[in-house]
Amino acid sequence: MIDAAVRKAHIGWNIRQNPTEVTIGVTQKVKSGGGFEEIKSQIGPLTARIFVESRERAEIVSEKAGRKEVSDSYSLLADYTANLPSGPDVTQEFEAYPHGKFRITSVHPQIVQNEICGYVCDLERTK
Repeated sequence: MIDAAVRKAHIGWNIRQNPTEVTIGVTQKVKSGGGFEEIKSQIGPLTARIFVESRERAEIVSEKAGRKEVSDSYSLLADYTANLPSGPDVTQEFEAYPHGKFRITSVHPQIVQNEICGYVCDLERTK
């Protein structure tokens, strides 16, 4: 069975193979009175790894402001110090040169022996 310290070392080694410095903008909706209040904060700068999970699957999506092309084939690997929040009330976005602008769609903590060793996040790249 793998030890939590070994898993943390593996994640750190993997990030160092192709590191990217990112600062993540976090918007969280919190109940306030009879509605919701948006609280903005930042995580980072932190060193993470952005990688292509599978073949490029770009699609065009229509929003209120118009149309944009998005690709959801990217992922992000961060170490245990990132402390990334997740949930339906949290929106996280960042820009990483030369990869582009991303939105985190889901956060998957990597847990070994009840200890968070890192995070794998599904990304949506917007062009």
